[in-house]
Amino acid sequence: MPFNVAGKNDALSGGIGNAITHIGVNTLVTAPPGDTSPGLGTTAASTEATGGSPVYARVAVTWAAPAGGQRSNSGLLAIDVPPGQYGFLTYWTASTGNSGTQYRGFAPINGGAARGFGVVDAADLTANTITSPAHGLANGDRVIFYNIFTETIPGGLVEGAAYYVMGATTDTFQVALTSGGAAVDLATTQGEVFFERVVPEVFGSQGQITVQAGALVLDSTAF
Repeated sequence: MPFNVAGKNDALSGGIGNAITHIGVNTLVTAPPGDTSPGLGTTAASTEATGGSPVYARVAVTWAAPAGGQRSNSGLLAIDVPPGQYGFLTYWTASTGNSGTQYRGFAPINGGAARGFGVVDAADLTANTITSPAHGLANGDRVIFYNIFTETIPGGLVEGAAYYVMGATTDTFQVALTSGGAAVDLATTQGEVFFERVVPEVFGSQGQITVQAGALVLDSTAF
């Protein structure tokens, strides 16, 4: 059932807003189509950072009061990471552990405003395009797709996999498994998806991922 803004704020004030106490960092491995997100299972599917000097550790997060159906981090987050390629900030209920009770979800790093809903109809199937008015994506962007409630994800797309944008126009785009590769064949299945851009952070040596205050948002307005 839908909730109004006050109801969404109430949900963020308790529940998930209080459950998430720590933020971690997980990798994005470039081995398409296995470039998977941490996923929506009970445990995070991708590899969490480990090691380094200073040693990697999840950082505690404090959330500001919810407003407009959203709630964001109230202070700067600074996470030390060893060399590697990192694609996701992960939500946790504890400072350690991934046994099925600590993981709560993820956010693509540097996703920004490039997210939204896409539709694949009969014409899109022929052209292997995804229609999303003013989607804000550019050729070469990495993008991840999610299923929308009980809708059918378009054929050829794998939920949680990271693709490369190609053939982008103002209102449509295609995706490929590799940069400059062929457009993914969307087969015969129409459907709807939610998408988010991810811009991985790559470190050749020890580094630090920072999240400015207000940049990490728990958003109940997207669905």
